Amino acid sequence: MKVDVQLLGPLSRFSPTENEKFQLDVEAGGTVAQLLEKIKLPEDVEKVVLVNGVRSNLSSRLAEGDDVFIFTPAAGG
Repeated sequence: MKVDVQLLGPLSRFSPTENEKFQLDVEAGGTVAQLLEKIKLPEDVEKVVLVNGVRSNLSSRLAEGDDVFIFTPAAGG
């Protein structure tokens, strides 16, 4: 199944297509963790993941056509 992925800011360097926004094939019933593994995003990188605008965790299941946004948390000062 295909999901739309957008890697924002410094995380865009992990894009398999060299584009900030791309489609990715994932297994039916795949999880956010499996998607992150597929794009080789290191586990120790701080990130926020939104699926269809809702903050998600690593065990969140993905569905065909989901919009996944991955970005680093903002630091305030």
